[in-house]
Amino acid sequence: MPNPDRDYLTLLLDRYWFAPPVALWRAVELRTVAEEDFPRPMLDLGCGDGLIAQVLFADETPIEAGFDPWLAQVRQAPASGAYARVQQALGDAMPYPDATFGCVFSNSVLEHIPDLAPVLAEVARVLRPGGRFIATVPSDAFRRLLAGYRERVEVADFDGAEAYARAVDARLEHHRYPSPAEWGEMLAEAGMRLARARYYIPAEVEVLWDRANATYGIHEHGQPLYRWLASPRLRKFGYQPFIRRWVVNQLGAHWRRAYELDVPPGGVGGGLVVVGEKL
Repeated sequence: MPNPDRDYLTLLLDRYWFAPPVALWRAVELRTVAEEDFPRPMLDLGCGDGLIAQVLFADETPIEAGFDPWLAQVRQAPASGAYARVQQALGDAMPYPDATFGCVFSNSVLEHIPDLAPVLAEVARVLRPGGRFIATVPSDAFRRLLAGYRERVEVADFDGAEAYARAVDARLEHHRYPSPAEWGEMLAEAGMRLARARYYIPAEVEVLWDRANATYGIHEHGQPLYRWLASPRLRKFGYQPFIRRWVVNQLGAHWRRAYELDVPPGGVGGGLVVVGEKL
């Protein structure tokens, strides 16, 4: 069971010091999803380099299996120590027998997959009856909570707001933003039921995150200085550990309140934890 009281903000600022806004979003994400129960054996769908699983499941035995379509990620993930085995595979053709896992976990992956129905069908196939599917995704409120979107809407520049959101979609390679009700329908088609959908990333935190993407040079309209200073090509000059410590100490304090904020009851946020159960 993950620990919701772990300081994910400090842990992820240390690991993602070169892209602090990524650390902020992921930290709130992990603090939220850590409250869920993850029955074993577990599969990590789109495991990447294993960093997220390494942080989230730090106190547990290695996850039974993880897979990713990208070979470079598959080569890196075993070094995290988070998995018993890692394979290269596609989400619509998982190399596992039926009813193998008690839980399938997917962290910020599904929004990048163009055709999701075959993937959800595979999730249901490899889950045991009663098994849980736990996914974090951007929510149906994600686009309208962006700072750039809200600023344009406030001056009635609706075309500009939509153009800004489309640019973010393209940069992040997001294909969809289903509502909780739409998630319920998609899971039902795959043979699962929606047990819970919980919003995270409150509106003010997404505004902070979106503006920080510009400050730290994450998107094309941002300031490039920080991204240049954090470039791996400049590691040989020896100053980057000082930047890393500054990020952990200063942003860890400055962003603490944002990290600890929850979406108010009945409100929406930029992220969504989707919990499904196999029927």
